[in-house]
Amino acid sequence: MPHIEVSTRVNRNADAIWREVGSFQGVGAWHPWLAKVEGTGEAPEAIRTAETANGERQIERLQDSNPQQHWYRYVLLSTPLPVKDYVGTFRVLACDAATSIVCWSSDFRIISGNEDEVIDAIHKFLEVGLQNLKRKYA
Repeated sequence: MPHIEVSTRVNRNADAIWREVGSFQGVGAWHPWLAKVEGTGEAPEAIRTAETANGERQIERLQDSNPQQHWYRYVLLSTPLPVKDYVGTFRVLACDAATSIVCWSSDFRIISGNEDEVIDAIHKFLEVGLQNLKRKYA
C-alpha cells in the first residue's frame, strides 16, 4: 500500500494557518489545480466534491477531525484515479510562535495502471497544493 507524505514550512503560527486553510470544505480556496469545491459541513461524514480545471471530479467524505489539534482525515468515495481504500490526512504542526509545518499525506491501493505514474500523480497534486501555501505565506 503506497504512502505519500508531503510537507512544507510556512511563516504563520499553527492556529492562524489552521483558521485560514484547515477547513475541509476550503481546499478549493488555496489549491491551484481545483476549479471548484462544493459541499457542506466540517463534522465527520461531511461530503465535498472537488473538480479540477479539466473537469475531473472526486467525491470525498470527512472521516474524522480534530480542529484543536489541527488535523482532519478523509476518504475518497469516487475518483477517476485507479485507486481504492484512499485515506488522506491534512494537518498543521506548530514549530514555534511564528512558523508551522503543513503536512498532507495519503495511503491507498492501486487497482490498475502504471503504479509509478499513479503515485507520481498523487504526489504532484499534494505537492502543488502545499507549494502554493508556502508561496502564499512566504
